[in-house]
Amino acid sequence: VSEARSPGYLAARPSSIDFGRKHVGGEYYKRTKIINVSDRDVRLLVYAGLPDDFGFGLMPGSTCPVLDGGAVVGSGASCYAVVRFAPTEFFAGWLAEGEMWADSYDPVTGELLEHYLIPVTGTGVL
Repeated sequence: VSEARSPGYLAARPSSIDFGRKHVGGEYYKRTKIINVSDRDVRLLVYAGLPDDFGFGLMPGSTCPVLDGGAVVGSGASCYAVVRFAPTEFFAGWLAEGEMWADSYDPVTGELLEHYLIPVTGTGVL
C-alpha cells in the first residue's frame, strides 16, 4: 500500500499516531486532522485495521465519516479521526502496530482518487 502524494487529495496532521509507552489498564485517545488539500470536492471515508488494544470509529471528538460510504468534503475542509489505545496486560511490552486509512473518491463517478495511510503504534507497559 503506497501513500499517494501526487496529485495529492488528502493530508493528515500529524501524519502518524504514536501513543508511545502507556500504562496497562488506562484508556488513551489521540487524533489526527485529515484535510482535503485538493481544489475539488471529494467523498471521504476513514477506516482502520488495528490490533485488539486499539479502538476506532465513533470515538469522542471524531468528526470524520467512518460509516455508510463516507461523506463529501469540500476543498480545504477537514475533520478529526480519533483512535483509542487501551493496553492490556496480555500484550504488555509488545509494540502494537496498526493502520488507519483515509480514502478519497470522486463524488460523481466513485473512482478511488487516493488511499492515504496513517500508521498507528503504541506499547503497553506494566
